This record gives sequence, structure tokens and C-alpha cells, in this order.
Amino acid sequence: MKSEKRKISTTSKYLLLLAVFSILANTILGVLLTRQSSAAIRSSMRARMLDISNTAACLLDGDILRNISPEDEGTAEYHSVMAMLTTFQDNIALSYIYCIRDMGNGEFVFGLDPSDDPAEFGSPVAYTDALYQASRGTSAVDDVPYEDAWGSFYSAYSPVFDSTGKVAGIVGVDFSREWYDAQIKAMVRTTTIACVAFLVVGIAIAMLLINKSRARVRTVNEHLKGLSVGLETLMLEVQNMAGVDISDAAGGEETERFDIDDLDSLTRKLAAMQADLHAQIDQVHEQAYFDKTTGVMNKECYLSTQNVMDDMVREGLAEFSILIFNLNELSEINRTYGHGYGDMALKDAANALSSVFGKDRVFRIGGDEFIAIAETTSLSDIQNGFSSVDFRIAAENVKEKPYHTHLSLSMGYAVFDPETDKSFMDVYRRADRMRDESRPACSARHDEA
Repeated sequence: MKSEKRKISTTSKYLLLLAVFSILANTILGVLLTRQSSAAIRSSMRARMLDISNTAACLLDGDILRNISPEDEGTAEYHSVMAMLTTFQDNIALSYIYCIRDMGNGEFVFGLDPSDDPAEFGSPVAYTDALYQASRGTSAVDDVPYEDAWGSFYSAYSPVFDSTGKVAGIVGVDFSREWYDAQIKAMVRTTTIACVAFLVVGIAIAMLLINKSRARVRTVNEHLKGLSVGLETLMLEVQNMAGVDISDAAGGEETERFDIDDLDSLTRKLAAMQADLHAQIDQVHEQAYFDKTTGVMNKECYLSTQNVMDDMVREGLAEFSILIFNLNELSEINRTYGHGYGDMALKDAANALSSVFGKDRVFRIGGDEFIAIAETTSLSDIQNGFSSVDFRIAAENVKEKPYHTHLSLSMGYAVFDPETDKSFMDVYRRADRMRDESRPACSARHDEA
């Protein structure tokens, strides 16, 4: 009888340890998931803020911005800058967008401001490390909010370069601290509620375990298996909320078989889930606007830019040209050497285009098709650009390449004509026709095949 009591006492202690482990694992994983999801949302929001400020900065003419002043009100240059800023102010969920001038020695003042309660031209701007970094030529976002007369904000800053490559001014984009913090709190609240729910379930399971005999161990582990599946579902939901493409996750290595009598299996499964969450967070920025194969802007970014350009066309502010490039013989490289080598050729071509026009001006919009959007309408500038591309391609062809094929590009261009062009696509179609006329006949036949 005493032996039986001792046996029951030992079983209870074992089950209590198992229950405590389960509760701690749920609590720790809940904290980790909350922190990681919060970090993912912050990272995604910072990237979005930079996308907005970078796009605005790219669309402003630095030579005009450097010399603009309140006395220029009524001029075409003044109107073009204000109209661009107003477009962003009216169509994007931000608090303020404005121009900033660097006065040197860490002092900054307001430039043009399209808001309903604009800052006075030349009045001081609150200094932040991100603003100083932008004045040195690198876009940045505030790590902490700052306060001024208009409220408390997180801001993104992007430099505007003039034709000599110097920083002519800075675009500042303000986002309300309340809005920013509300996004974070909503995410944390959702994750916390889910984790608390799982913790409650864990406690209930612990109480059940303590009151059961050894014969119930297998049933208890079945519950733990169900809890692990629930946590994995939560992780996938967090990934989706962070905007990550999780389609590749299903193709990963198969998770080890879960043994209902082996608690180590549960521990390894939870650790693998944490590793997967870290890996997916690292992919957030790469999924947004950059083409994975070439590193230039992707089609989603191109479509967004096209909408901005269409707005400028409608407002009579557009001044741009479109340059289209096709990598010739890509299908032949793919067919002869494989698609992996075809990707290498695409990346080499993209590097050549980026070195001439800038990575943020080059878009890959199809299999072998690239587009560069230039602010210039000068035919000599366009021809110089094509010559520079030819030079870069020739330099690539001198190098030893595993695909053993000389790169060549079919090129076409068109300059926006306000008299005839009613949209961005009107210019694109003319550039596309010129490009088609320049393509080698063999390349065209391959495409038709």
C-alpha cells in the first residue's frame, strides 16, 4: 500500500514538472511572438514611410528646389513643386509633407509646405538624427518620435539631388505618433490576447494533468500536440499580418514526426517555429518593391510610379521620357544553359542599366523587359544614356561568363509630348514600338515561338 502511494506521488511530481514546462513554454513563446510581430510591423511601417519620402524626392527637381523661395509664388517652378507635394498630401495617409533646407552646422529650416497650416518658410525644423543623415545623402526614419508646434510625429526624410549629384534639399514626411503607436498596439494586443488564450488553455491542461494518473500521459501529450498546431497557426497569422509571402514555407524541409510520448519533440518543434518566424521577418522588405532576381525595382513599384506619373500628366506637370530595354537571346540562354544562367544574364543586364540610370529608376516589368523612367526630355541626354548602356554591356561581355553568350539589348524610347500624350501609357506604347523595331529578327522569332 505504501509502495502504491509512493508511485502515485512520483507520478504527480512528473506530471507537475511537465505541466510547468508547458506553461513556461507558452509564456516564453507568447512574449517572443509579441516582440517579433511588433518588430516586424515597425520594420514594415518604416519601409513604407521611406517608400513615400523616396518617391516624392525622386519626383522633385533638385535644381529647382535649391533656388525656390516664397517670392517665386506664381511661377511654373513654384507651382510644380507645390503640386507634387500636394498630390502626396491629398492621396496618402500621412500628416504632413514638406521641403527642408540644410543651413549647415546641424541647423535646418522649412521650405515649401502645402498643408492647411503650413510652417513659415525659413522657420527652424526640429533636429533629429534621421534628418541629419538625410542631409548627408541617405534616406532615414526617426527611431523615436519628436514634438513640435504641430504635434508629435515620426518622420521619414529623403534627400533631393540636383544635376551635379549634390543634396539640394530634403523631403520630410510626418506620420502622427498616435497613428503609428496605434498600429503597433493593435498588433501587440491581438498577439497578446491569442497568447493569453493559449496560456489559459495550458493552465487548464496542467490542472487536468495533475489530477490524472500515469495512464493519462498519452492523452495529455495529445493535447500538447494540438496546442503546438495552434501555435503554428498563430505564427502563420503573424507572418501574414507582417505582409510576408509564406508560399515558400510549405516547400521547406519536412518537420520531424511528432511523437506523442516525447516532450523533446515538442521543444524542437517550437524552436523551429521561432527560427521560421525570424526568417520570414527578414523577407518583409525584400517582398515589397524589389525584384528578387535582378535587384532593381519590381512591377508593383512600376505600377505605383505609373499612377503618380498619370496624376502629373493630368495636372499638366509631367516632364519625362521612357526608355525600354529587352535582353536579347534570353530564351536561347535559358534553353541552352538553363534558367539559372538566364537569371545571371538578367542580373548582369540590370546592373548595367542601374549603373547608368540609378537602381530606383530602373524597373523589371516582364521576363526580359526593363524600363527606365527619366526626368529628362533632351534627346542628347537620352542618346548619351543609350551610349553609356552600350559601354556597360560591352564591359560585361569582356568578362568570362558561365552562359557563354554576349549580352545585347534592344532599346526604344519616347519623350512625353503634352500636345498628344494623354497618359503614361501613350508614351510607353511609342517607346515599345521603337524597341520592337530595334530587336533582332532571331530574337523576335524566339519570342513568337
